[in-house]
Amino acid sequence: MKDTDYLITNKDEHPNFLLSSLMWQGSVTPRIIPILLLLCCYPVLLVVLDHYWRPLPSLDVTPLEYTGVVLGMVLVFRTNSGYERWWEARKLWGGITNQIRNLVVGGLNYGPHDSAWQEALVKWAITFAFATKESLRNGNDFTPLVGVLTEQEIGELKSALHMPLFVSGKLAGLLQKARTGYSNTNGHQLDGFEFSILEGQRALLIDHLGGCERILKTPMPLVYAVKIRRFIFMFLLLLPFSLIEKADFYTVGIFLLVAYPLLSLDQIGIELQKPFNNKSLSHLPLDTICEAIKLQCLDLLK
Repeated sequence: MKDTDYLITNKDEHPNFLLSSLMWQGSVTPRIIPILLLLCCYPVLLVVLDHYWRPLPSLDVTPLEYTGVVLGMVLVFRTNSGYERWWEARKLWGGITNQIRNLVVGGLNYGPHDSAWQEALVKWAITFAFATKESLRNGNDFTPLVGVLTEQEIGELKSALHMPLFVSGKLAGLLQKARTGYSNTNGHQLDGFEFSILEGQRALLIDHLGGCERILKTPMPLVYAVKIRRFIFMFLLLLPFSLIEKADFYTVGIFLLVAYPLLSLDQIGIELQKPFNNKSLSHLPLDTICEAIKLQCLDLLK
């Protein structure tokens, strides 16, 4: 497999249908099993009471069928809303990757012919990706930048109130230095047009960062999540009363088959809402993306 295959396929997904359908890793099943087993105790209790105590009241299944259709539509809407957040985060990080490449390529080709300036531009451009990743994850692990930044620079980065903005300030300072700190006779000064283009790339990095922070800090409305779960809970409470009379002990199995996809869709909606959290299922591979940016930019510098 090539190093760039992660951009095309999910490396954890098995190509075999049967093996993929039975996969444990990446599935929401482990996260819903406790509540699923707890809920299944409810129909077991009802069946035992109906058999060994007295017959329980029976409900017509028709109203629950209509209710189930509405419930499915609501869950699909929630899942789609979560996927839209995940997809937008993916596009924003694609933009971050592209702007860093554009900034580095433009700076190395149109900027000062000064190796110190070029190295500084590349290292801070790389650092922007890692600083954004750690900021979105509320972390400060910059081990991959050892050898790119000095210990003092890493310390300054960690102590910054907003790490990506700190790095953006460094990039802005380098561009300003390239605009006014060199002359065409001693280092190819950036002209106004070139400066405007590179500064635009730097500004777009901040725009993409703001988009990521909007996703991070504005989760799905709580009232919507509460209502959906309350709807699921009420539906599952009433479901056994429409099954006991005809299904008897099979009620537990049918209840399990209905509850499993409902709880799974609810959990999938939750997981998709957190595309940056590395503890979330199917989070964006930010570590891989940042490492790719680092390798590519250092290669350009060579």
